[in-house]
Amino acid sequence: MEYVKNGFLNWYKFNGRSSRVEYWSTYLFTFTLFYLYLFSTLFTGSEGIIAIFGSLGVIYSLFVSIGLGVRRMHDAGVSGVFLIIPFVNIFYAVSKSEQKENKWGPVPFESKEDSINQILSQDVDITKAVESKDATDDELEELKERLVELQELKKAQDAAELEKNSRKEEILKQIEDLKKELDE
Repeated sequence: MEYVKNGFLNWYKFNGRSSRVEYWSTYLFTFTLFYLYLFSTLFTGSEGIIAIFGSLGVIYSLFVSIGLGVRRMHDAGVSGVFLIIPFVNIFYAVSKSEQKENKWGPVPFESKEDSINQILSQDVDITKAVESKDATDDELEELKERLVELQELKKAQDAAELEKNSRKEEILKQIEDLKKELDE
């Protein structure tokens, strides 16, 4: 939800970068809201104030989408102008972030490929580190929750990598079998 919040609050910013997570979560949220509005007005025949607020919401979402799309293009390492070119914009919207600082800013934290590995590889007791800085209980809880979230993300990333490697091995085995068949 934090990514959606950032997407909506930064609707007017056409400089900087937006990660794939921020772009697609905001897009999905906006898409869902639009269709909820559409179906609610079609089935209830809403007119008046609901239709006005819904229309204003759609217009606001258009501005959010443009600003977010331009920042997403920047994160992919290209100019925001590519947002208006069909199919090219989709390619850049799904492509990985440029893993270095570019002319539009630094790599967003959630786009850094090694950020999760760096955090989890540190053998630091967060509780002790934070307590030494006079942290509040709420801050401690928030950090513990974030650590658990990152650990789960790392496990999912490892599982995906394992699946990817096993699929590679299957394909290589199939290629070897095909080569043998051709040689026969």
